[in-house]
Amino acid sequence: MLHRCRHILLSLLALVALTTCRTAVESYRPVQLIADQRPTTLRAQAIADRQAQWQTFAAKGRFAITGGEEMSASMLLRMVRDRYIFISLRGNMGIEGGRIFITPDSLYIIDKVNKCYIADVPAVFTAGMPISLGDLQDVLLCRTFATGDNAQVGETNEYGDFSTSILADDGTSFSFTFDCFNLLDAMVAVRSDGLASCAAGYDDYVETDRGVVATSLSITSRSRDFKIAMEAEYSPSSITWDKQADDALSIPSNYQRIEAYTMLQNFNSKIY
Repeated sequence: MLHRCRHILLSLLALVALTTCRTAVESYRPVQLIADQRPTTLRAQAIADRQAQWQTFAAKGRFAITGGEEMSASMLLRMVRDRYIFISLRGNMGIEGGRIFITPDSLYIIDKVNKCYIADVPAVFTAGMPISLGDLQDVLLCRTFATGDNAQVGETNEYGDFSTSILADDGTSFSFTFDCFNLLDAMVAVRSDGLASCAAGYDDYVETDRGVVATSLSITSRSRDFKIAMEAEYSPSSITWDKQADDALSIPSNYQRIEAYTMLQNFNSKIY
């Protein structure tokens, strides 16, 4: 009887393991790397068509401020389309040390270690360029934005790469570069006076139920006064779409509010 129970237990454990593995595999899969040799207009349309609709996105991974003295933490990212971006940062002991909460018109960074926070507008990190919350979400999801009838589609280079570009009403230029497999490789936004820019680079792509996601990305924002460089890595198996999410902001009354510029200067000293 004991021998039989042991075999039943082992069978159940094996079934659970197989189910877990199958769930992890089905949540994402390798991207099929097939070079696209069609005209760039058709390639650009195919890229736009594969950007499936979504309502919520969540992923776990790592977040870092890079350059100079690196600051790194584990990350939980949740987004509700056009509503907010929520990032929880935790140290090695798993204790939450900070939060980032971005809405269409507000940016909050809460430092739980030093009991302080900033409250400002999202444009403080984009040097005033017209990058909306939806655009920021697209940046984090490795997707294009700022498209329209006046978007220009470039020709392919010797490697099969090509770019699309658009000029915003205020003169800010946006460009998106794709490799020969139609994967977004980089995004660059430059203000009309050339004194401010934002850029994003992507790598380590996976295919999910809502399209291709880069699980490794870097974001840099710079102006005459500061430069912020950040990196994020998503664990592919942690990526989930369209699950219920309703995060809210709460700042303890004893936390001190500081100016965003002060925090930017602190980042600046760590980067240069």
